Amino acid sequence: MKKLIIAIGLIISGSLYSQGYQYQSELEKNTREGFCKVELSPEVLGKLNANYADLRLKDKAGQAVPYYLEKKSFSINKRVFKQYKIKEKIKWKNGATVLFVENTAQNAINNIQLQIKNFDVRKHLELAGSNDYNEWFTIKENYVFRSANGGNVTSEVKSLNFPYCDYKYYRIIIYDVYSLPINVMKVGYYDTYKELGKFAELVSPDAELLDTLGVKETFIKIKFNDKPYFDRLVFEVEKPAYFYRNARLALKDVDYKGRTYYRTLERFVLSSNSDLTHYANAFANEEFYVIIENEDNPPLQIKGIKAFQLNHYLITHLESENKYKLVFGNKNVFNSPNYDIAHFKSKVGANVPLVKTKEITTINYVEVEKEEAGSQYWIWIAVAIVAILLGFVSYKMIMEMEKK
Repeated sequence: MKKLIIAIGLIISGSLYSQGYQYQSELEKNTREGFCKVELSPEVLGKLNANYADLRLKDKAGQAVPYYLEKKSFSINKRVFKQYKIKEKIKWKNGATVLFVENTAQNAINNIQLQIKNFDVRKHLELAGSNDYNEWFTIKENYVFRSANGGNVTSEVKSLNFPYCDYKYYRIIIYDVYSLPINVMKVGYYDTYKELGKFAELVSPDAELLDTLGVKETFIKIKFNDKPYFDRLVFEVEKPAYFYRNARLALKDVDYKGRTYYRTLERFVLSSNSDLTHYANAFANEEFYVIIENEDNPPLQIKGIKAFQLNHYLITHLESENKYKLVFGNKNVFNSPNYDIAHFKSKVGANVPLVKTKEITTINYVEVEKEEAGSQYWIWIAVAIVAILLGFVSYKMIMEMEKK
């Protein structure tokens, strides 16, 4: 009897979590074994729960494959070594090595970088500049390089710093009186620049313009088919040519008295002095409002609104002959999986092959609404059966106690 009751309880609890994943998308064929980067399209992300917890990667046997997610940053500061042209490299009679470097653009610089093969001796350097390659002027002398130890690599970049100059030519003298010369491989400088993140454009949302002149505000109702998770919202304004308007993203709500109001989520400025871009962070609301404060100005004539999403990738380790697919869209899954692979990001490398997903298809499960209705129906039947059984057991126990 007890075993029967326990079994019914398990059936009840299991039915609450029996709903499966709704969508799947096969991966393109992978021809090599190793780490891969799977590109997640906005269409896939739009069907996921918050924090993308209901995303799983399966192999052809249906086993879960470990992964971790990577999202591109809005911008990345990059540092690139750019070479100067070495016009001459000569050896003086006093044992010095002389490098003549050309700064073709005559940019104002305050450092020169030398990529040198590792060494462990002391070297004295001297720097001079010239505009005609004949008359030279001292910039810095008695500069000392004590050693170069690239660690796990065979060379190191040493910096020669000095006050800002804009000479066309620079002469670097390395004194080698008491030892053999050092091996200078390249001469150049580091150029630092900001690289914007890569975005994917979402399918254009439905936008409905609602001008409310009485409150001097423009209301734009925006609706996406799926969760947009956008990171960038771009406005295309046709007129006027010059404007500066405060704006906000808001949701339409109803208070406890049944009154409609707009709950502000984010504030920003629309200005003709900027690129008319508002940056968000994985904005998830499918329907929201853009409210523009016009003050005493005429409403903006908005030609279009575009949404963009930072590129997302799933990093995993794939086998060459296996088949894989993504399964996703399960509203009963709230916790993201915790895989060991997240501790080995340093092993992945920068140039892993990119794998794309194929068309999204629906998994052949019973429709969610029918499944929920059916599960509730059987739950009530099971509860009734358990109640009858408990009542019968209680009755027998009471009768036995009266006999005693």
